[in-house]
Amino acid sequence: MDNEEKEIIWKMPFNPLKDKAAKDFMIKENAGIQFSHNMTEQIGGQLKAGFTLLDIYEDTNGFGRLHELNIKTYIATESVK
Repeated sequence: MDNEEKEIIWKMPFNPLKDKAAKDFMIKENAGIQFSHNMTEQIGGQLKAGFTLLDIYEDTNGFGRLHELNIKTYIATESVK
């Protein structure tokens, strides 16, 4: 997303280690190295690896336009093997 969270800049899945422009952008923005995964990659990958999904949690980023619209931008899972 752009800084105003109105325009999508990068496609998913987002991996700045495979996209030099994305990596340079993350460094310039002092945002650390961040990754995105679609649900198939995140949950499907865990299940295929033999994990049992116990819980799932989603949340907003806590500020900005996406937060105001209650658009969940983070997903965390709890799994055991």
